[in-house]
Amino acid sequence: MKIFLILSLLFPFIAFSEEPLYSSEISYGSNEKQKIDLYEGSSDKVLIWIHGGGWLFGDKRSERWIKRFHNHFIDHEKLNVYMIGYRVGEDTAPSAVDDVICAYKKIVDDAVAKNLSVKDIVVSGASAGGHLALMVGLSNEYNLETSCNTLIKPKAVINLFGITEIEKNSQFLDEEKFFSFSNYIKTWLPESLALEEASEKFSPINLVGPNSPQVLTIHGTKDDWVPYDQAILLGKKLKAKHQLLTIENGGHYGFSDEEDQIIRQNIAEFLRDTYKD
Repeated sequence: MKIFLILSLLFPFIAFSEEPLYSSEISYGSNEKQKIDLYEGSSDKVLIWIHGGGWLFGDKRSERWIKRFHNHFIDHEKLNVYMIGYRVGEDTAPSAVDDVICAYKKIVDDAVAKNLSVKDIVVSGASAGGHLALMVGLSNEYNLETSCNTLIKPKAVINLFGITEIEKNSQFLDEEKFFSFSNYIKTWLPESLALEEASEKFSPINLVGPNSPQVLTIHGTKDDWVPYDQAILLGKKLKAKHQLLTIENGGHYGFSDEEDQIIRQNIAEFLRDTYKD
């Protein structure tokens, strides 16, 4: 019940449907959510997209996440786009983190088999998907208790207003939201996993190291679900490896046409620079 209450608060006017336009579906686990859709492109470049939803809901084929990807990424038909599905729901942490890292290894293996370029992979995502994209990009420093690690790491990450410091984001939600169930972070965490422990292990800013990838962060200053300070914290840790596009008075989506155009242009330029030979 809490998930649906949070869903109605976050996205009250958006319906869900599927757009099965993928070229193939790839499984990386036994759970029905542990699947990847591949949309084949006309080049050898690889782009990964991870949907959001507070780690509680969402699907790789949900219409709104497909549309949001299309809105942000122009000329995406040229790219081989892998869209990751992962386990979501109350008390499921850290399944989403482990899933996307295992999915990334499966994508690398598939890309190698298809003779695609794996030297300049870009991982992207929005909201919770931005957090998960950062976790994939910084997974060198993440102690994953499975065999899913790979030596081929992403060259860059595109982070659209993702959570970067879990405990501080949780405190913000407690302070700013009227209803306790609006704190999607606490809903995601099982009782066995304390907030402080989860923040230490699963906050991207704690995983930044000398081999971290280049990151483009896009964040609005009036985001009321993932505060703008989350982008600033990441920038302080990544330093020269961080590029921040600030959307003044921008929220958690709901950007104007002009702001969307600026976002598209910045993403396109970042991808061109990343994919240069």
